Amino acid sequence: MQSKRISIWNRIMFVSLLLIITMSVISSAVSLGDRLGEFGDVFKYIFYGLIVLVICGGIVYPMVRVFFAPVFSLDRLHREDGSARKKWCRLLVRNLLKNTELTEEEKEQVKGFLKMNDETDDKLIEFFDRKIGPEVNRVIYDTAKKVFVVTAVSQNSVYDMLGMASANYTLLKRIIEICGFRPSTPQVIGLYIKVASITLLAGGLEEMDLEDMIPLATESALSKTLGIIAASATQGALNALMTLRIAVIAKNYLLNADVRQTRKELRRKSYSEAAGVLKSILKRNVEEKVTYPVKRVFGGKKRETAE
Repeated sequence: MQSKRISIWNRIMFVSLLLIITMSVISSAVSLGDRLGEFGDVFKYIFYGLIVLVICGGIVYPMVRVFFAPVFSLDRLHREDGSARKKWCRLLVRNLLKNTELTEEEKEQVKGFLKMNDETDDKLIEFFDRKIGPEVNRVIYDTAKKVFVVTAVSQNSVYDMLGMASANYTLLKRIIEICGFRPSTPQVIGLYIKVASITLLAGGLEEMDLEDMIPLATESALSKTLGIIAASATQGALNALMTLRIAVIAKNYLLNADVRQTRKELRRKSYSEAAGVLKSILKRNVEEKVTYPVKRVFGGKKRETAE
């Protein structure tokens, strides 16, 4: 009875957050559309059409698509028995053959796992995690990197909110497509609530003067510019971290086969893993956007001088 009440409460929270986000997006979109309308009604209606396409294609479709996947997680193999266990082992094999690039030898190896009786689940879990895990991590990394760059550059709350919602719901859909199954409905709704919450937060960050919150030595034009750059990078980093947290939690729901781990341990693990990936993204972006160009410019000048 208690779990049912929690489930109903989660649904109420999710619907409420969606309504708040929808009203915020509509209000901001109408305001921006009116400004575009000053150049002609055609620009305004094109803008509204694009907003509808983004919402339908980038938010509604990924959310609905998730529920077509079967409910499962790797730890269930330790709890299932008999025909149910065989059914999920066959599902894992089909998914590996479909979603991963395997050699002919590996394909035969995977099919052979089904004949190992008591060892089938352990062999499949180990192989599945080894092959699917890196693919999931790659999708998570790429999405978080895009979120960091886009929300750091964007200075509009509408774009940030739509971009964050679309990126995160699409990311959840891709993780589930790669794995071939989804978490339980309460877990999915919990993830959707988290995405809706961080979407609102992403829109709220845009309204804050983050550059004024960053201590600067002087009030010169250069200092102001550096403050804006630092604020944009901070905003992008926060949004990327929240995306990583959602993705890591979803991955742990699906790929965690260690039933002995508590929810608290999984949450702590998701924090540390998300922070580690974000550190890698920030380091690589600094190297790509700052370090390498500076080395090319000044390194080239030094070589010319030497010559």
